[in-house]
Amino acid sequence: MRHWTLVGIGLVFLFCNAAFAQSVENSALPAVVANDNRTPAGQLDNGVLELRLTLKEARWYPEDVNGGHRDVFAFGEEGRAPQISGPLIRVPQGTKIHASIRNTLPLTAKVHGLHSHPGDANDVVTLSPGETRQLQFAAGDPGTYFYWASTSAKPLGERMDKETLLSGAFIVDAPGTKLDDRIFVLGLWWKGSLENPEEIPSINGKTWPNTERLTLNQGESTHWRVINPTVSDHGMHLHGFFFSVDGEGDGERFEQYAVEQRRLAVTEHIDVGHTFDMTWTPDRAGNWLFHCHMTSHMTPSESLHPKEPQPAAYSPEHEKSMSMGGLVIGIIVLPNSTAALHLAPTGATHKLQLVISENPEKIPLYNLEVNDPREPAGTDKKKKQSLLGPPIILTRGEPAEIEVKNSTSNPTAIHWHGMELESYYDGVAGWTGSGQQTSPPIPPGTSFVARMTPPRAGTFIYHTHWHDEGQLLNGVYGPLIVLEPGEKYDPEHDRTFVFSMGKYAPYGFLLLINGHPEPDPISLHAGNRYRMRFINITDNAADLRVRLTSEDMPVQWKVIAKDGAALRTGQLKYSVADMGITVGETYDVEYEADKAGLTDLQIWEPFFPSVVTQPLQFMPAN
Repeated sequence: MRHWTLVGIGLVFLFCNAAFAQSVENSALPAVVANDNRTPAGQLDNGVLELRLTLKEARWYPEDVNGGHRDVFAFGEEGRAPQISGPLIRVPQGTKIHASIRNTLPLTAKVHGLHSHPGDANDVVTLSPGETRQLQFAAGDPGTYFYWASTSAKPLGERMDKETLLSGAFIVDAPGTKLDDRIFVLGLWWKGSLENPEEIPSINGKTWPNTERLTLNQGESTHWRVINPTVSDHGMHLHGFFFSVDGEGDGERFEQYAVEQRRLAVTEHIDVGHTFDMTWTPDRAGNWLFHCHMTSHMTPSESLHPKEPQPAAYSPEHEKSMSMGGLVIGIIVLPNSTAALHLAPTGATHKLQLVISENPEKIPLYNLEVNDPREPAGTDKKKKQSLLGPPIILTRGEPAEIEVKNSTSNPTAIHWHGMELESYYDGVAGWTGSGQQTSPPIPPGTSFVARMTPPRAGTFIYHTHWHDEGQLLNGVYGPLIVLEPGEKYDPEHDRTFVFSMGKYAPYGFLLLINGHPEPDPISLHAGNRYRMRFINITDNAADLRVRLTSEDMPVQWKVIAKDGAALRTGQLKYSVADMGITVGETYDVEYEADKAGLTDLQIWEPFFPSVVTQPLQFMPAN
């Protein structure tokens, strides 16, 4: 369920040039050097950058030199090793760029993005095999851009195989810009078809666990630039902290947001060919992650590591606590001189239990139950079977303890997505916590107590962070709702809709709303204002769309929060009820029907044939 901007999806990409189609590996190829995008290419002198680029074939080791490799096309500087991502072009505003490009490939290459910005996407340099071209242009306006090339005359989102990593960052700095930020170029080598792809995700030329480990200091603000020249969009998620989205671009243009326009997020969608800038401050020490939330992009690449069959039952040798891969960066936040790494205090005033059990060879495979002493006495816990866990309700500012009890035959780990908590309780087994004490897995028959004191009210998610797609596709997730002190959860006016993907007998894998492919109608009342909480916890639906229609026309709603953070007053406005919600993202909207009748809440993916509809029957006003 990936989003590919490919024409003719499912067809194997064919190259007509016989030299390119050779399957014999060339062991004499130069090795690619991973580019951490910290050292600008070329020589900058008196406002002029002299830059000499080459395109060449090289051998890429996405892990290390002892691991698998792919022969790829890559940019490099003349006389130096090829790099992935390509050499960093970074200059102050007002710089004149004098560049030469030499094509050593046996194919004609079209190079995009080497021009002044904002630019024209049709401003392309075409290089025949062996040709060298000279370019001169002004850098243009400040922003986060990129350059890229194709040897197949295909658009950016349709490149395949050797050409998929031909891209590099192009940064133009405004006067006074501090150069201590970080630049992350996402990579996705792939070939094949949507139904049977081979893919290797990477960041700055490496795939986890060989990606760079970032070391930051507690309390110090950090600025990042994220660039996506791949064939897929992504949902980039930061564990444990909110970040400010400072600006966005499409490779040719970049918009720097005014402070009042910036939104807070823990997960941000980045489309094919787009960029965004972000700023955040790690105010808690420990180990954290920044990764794409698509399951296929944060698990070991089957192209490098063929998937092993799942064991029928858990045993210690099958433990998979660190089997992440791909688009993942590890972050180590060091405590400052006045604050040490610590765990949340015991003595919580709100204690509850999340029990995970299973039905072997049945659907749903997993059952989740929340035991909360604050749940009203006599509540019927016999809910209709669905691929969805019950809501966990917490209160802002109140210490809570959640005991996760694993009554299944396989280990698990629960991540409290979007929660600002101590690293040890974040739920990435073997990583979060610190070097002295990392978060443990939860083996069968054991429990783990997660402690947290939510600092804000909003809509969050709890979900498995055990790297077994089967748990996510079988309902090991649910809504995590934090209320203001004194507020009671009112399901009559507060409705949660969880969008997921699951195996639903007898139809196979389907998109689901609240655990069902065809949810029953919900009765509401016209004239009442409803808070609708939307959660995307699918496996790979980075491009999920959600809309609310009446008589086949979108209505108007007001978006009031993203990822659990309330929008600023100036950002609150009514808009057409049709928007994207990427995997790992949440939105809260307000809606009030002005008349009785049927309204449909619908979700779909652009390249998935089915639309899932949740009927909302609005009754006359009370």
